[in-house]
Amino acid sequence: MFGNKLEKVASAIEKGKEGALLKLAQDKDKNVQLAAIAGLGKVGKDDGFNLMVPLLTAEDADLRAAAASALGEMRNEHASAHLRYHLENEKEAKVKEAMKEAITKLGGGQ
Repeated sequence: MFGNKLEKVASAIEKGKEGALLKLAQDKDKNVQLAAIAGLGKVGKDDGFNLMVPLLTAEDADLRAAAASALGEMRNEHASAHLRYHLENEKEAKVKEAMKEAITKLGGGQ
């Protein structure tokens, strides 16, 4: 069943279907969530951006890191400010690293 959802994620990315990815990003299966979040980064539209920003404060560190990486892929002009703000309070090393990499991708150095 979950493999099917991962296939749906891949299909939605390929077709640029942001709406489908937004739904899959809310899935109960963490692997599906993470794949959909990465996909939203590739699709790079506004609703995806609006989902990523609150995910920077998610309880789950993997979700925070995935959201940071997706924001780095989106190339949204507002992403860097959000990433810098959340970087100051982030405790998890892997999330900090994802945030720093995203800021660098966005052209903001560190």
